[in-house]
Amino acid sequence: MTTNFPKTPSYDLLHSLTFCVFDLETTGGNHQHDKIIEIGLIKIKELKIVDQKSFLIKPDMHIPEFIQKLTSIKDADVTDAPLIEEVMDEILEFMGDAILVAHNTSFDVPFFNSVLRRMDRPELTNKSICTYLMTKYMIPNLLSSNLNYMSKIFDLQHQKAHRALDDAMASAELLLKYLSIFIHKKISKVNSLYYPKNKFELDRINFKKDMPLDAIIEQITTLTSPFLVTLKGLEGVVLFSMPSHGTAEEMKYIAEKIRSIPYEILTLKLVGPYFQGLIEMSSYFSKISAPLEIETIKKLCEFNGMDETLIDHHNMDEMPSDFIVLNHLIPEQYVIFPLKSLHQKLELVFRYPTHQNKLVQYINSKSARMGQGKMKKDHLNPMINNFLVQYLKTKRDFLMIDRQAAKIANPDLKDPIETFMAENPNAYDFPHLYL
Repeated sequence: MTTNFPKTPSYDLLHSLTFCVFDLETTGGNHQHDKIIEIGLIKIKELKIVDQKSFLIKPDMHIPEFIQKLTSIKDADVTDAPLIEEVMDEILEFMGDAILVAHNTSFDVPFFNSVLRRMDRPELTNKSICTYLMTKYMIPNLLSSNLNYMSKIFDLQHQKAHRALDDAMASAELLLKYLSIFIHKKISKVNSLYYPKNKFELDRINFKKDMPLDAIIEQITTLTSPFLVTLKGLEGVVLFSMPSHGTAEEMKYIAEKIRSIPYEILTLKLVGPYFQGLIEMSSYFSKISAPLEIETIKKLCEFNGMDETLIDHHNMDEMPSDFIVLNHLIPEQYVIFPLKSLHQKLELVFRYPTHQNKLVQYINSKSARMGQGKMKKDHLNPMINNFLVQYLKTKRDFLMIDRQAAKIANPDLKDPIETFMAENPNAYDFPHLYL
């Protein structure tokens, strides 16, 4: 994998580091009794893959059938392989003092150390990085972080899952992808590699008040999917929030607000479907000034080709359905909300059909609470509630579901969900395009 990195202080920082990405295949997860049957190692130096090694290891025990099936490594494959004691020096020499990387360091590093202890050798003292945890921090709401899926969404090569060298290579390519992101996001401390939270999320970016407007607009113009702009003042007080498709009219208005509002922090957040941005904005709506509430509704109607006179400013209109299903920003993920209590805390992010049972349970549980009058009512301002109602009546890039008197089952959702998925493919190109 070759990557073009901009030559910056962040580049210099990461360019100076050496990494050893490794993966173990074992007879099981018990550190006391199980043995290594394969190890794959990849060396990264100066932000390039420079070397690799792999060893089949004779475990001196029967490889359990489920491990043989998982890894395709049979007892016969390791009959003539070396014992771990015979190759340990070569493995440790390859690792050297590099930063160790695995897609699950909480397994690979302790297991490898347990082998060293059994050999009466000192444990590893190298620093270690987990690309699995990196993924969790950098892509919030990701439901699956396994290497197969990460390779798929980042277009990485990963041909043989659960083979040590192939898993190590996929982890190495994922690490290089993340290192390029750290460089673009101007990493300044090596420690951020170990805990990349609240600064390196791929779906959002924060600008301080001294950031030039031109730089902010330049960032926004690169976006091809809906996003949310939020301005916050001292102590995090919300001063302005607006979802956008990135049209010229929207950009002109947002730029005016950025210039005129004395904010402390400006946050850009990719939201996937525009309606998701509206939901997030609605939680801030009551915190902005009354004149700005009216102005925001007027502009939302203008930008979405809707009749402002249809938006009642005082009386709450009834939502046209009970549930709404939307594409999620992340590929192959979806999100469902109860429209009668529209709040992010009540969302369910799911994959289909993987989580179809969870989806059915969610709908039945929320439907029962609605029927019993126990569903917490949302406290949306009437203006934003009524705008959402009108928006739902005019747009079609979502699926609405009504609760039933009887409990629904998986077959009841199959046709509507699959039709929605076929007619609304995820077009957000995330995480290829990130903030």
